[in-house]
Parts: sequence; structure tokens; C-alpha cells
Amino acid sequence: MIYEAVRKFNGLGHECNLEISDRLGMSRLQLNQLHYLKIIDRTVDMTFGKFAEMLKVAKPSVTEIVNKLIQLEVVEKKRCTRDKRIFYIRLTEKGRNITRLPFLAEQRVVDIIVSALDDEEIDTFIKIIKKL
Repeated sequence: MIYEAVRKFNGLGHECNLEISDRLGMSRLQLNQLHYLKIIDRTVDMTFGKFAEMLKVAKPSVTEIVNKLIQLEVVEKKRCTRDKRIFYIRLTEKGRNITRLPFLAEQRVVDIIVSALDDEEIDTFIKIIKKL
């Protein structure tokens, strides 16, 4: 019975992950594109030049990568106000949500647990999880 319970709990997390992934349209993203989003998310004032350096590719390659990400509506280009030749690469709201998928899926699992259990059961659940 414990194996069945653990499988069900793991399945809940997996289902939440898939649900949010589908809602965000992540099936259209390739693995390397997810990697690019994480790099952009972690870097302040990402420029095409900085991105090219980080990826160790030429600027035209970065332009192609960014244009594909723009088509997927996960990044946008913003012109620098001080130097009109410079463009910053920023995540859109959709892009930010995709990089935060693990947190969003975890939050969804918590919502399901809170809606399925009463206060006493939640306290018991927390005590059990803390013991692990």
C-alpha cells in the first residue's frame, strides 16, 4: 500500500507538471530553447553580444535563436534608451512562467492537497513529511 501511495503522490506532481506545461505551450519548445530561456532569465541586461559570448557562437546565430524565441512569444527585444544600436533580450511573461515551471507545478500540488484535506489532515501530512 505504501508503494501505491508513493506512486500516486509522484503521479500527482507529474500530472501538475504536464498540465502547466501544456497550458504554457511548452510542447513547442525544444530542450536547447529551454536552456536559452534559463540563461536569459539569470542574466541582467542580456544583449545579443553577451548572449553570443555565453553560448560561444557568432552574433548571427544568436539573432536566429532570438527570432525563433520571439516567434514562440517567450522573449522580446527592447532597444537601449542610451545607445540605439543595442538591444536587450528579455523574457516575456510566458517565458518567465516557463522558467518557473517547477515552482508553479509545486504550487499546484499544494493547492490540490489543501483542497482535498481538512486542517487536521494537513497538520498530519506536514508532520509525516517532516519525519522523512
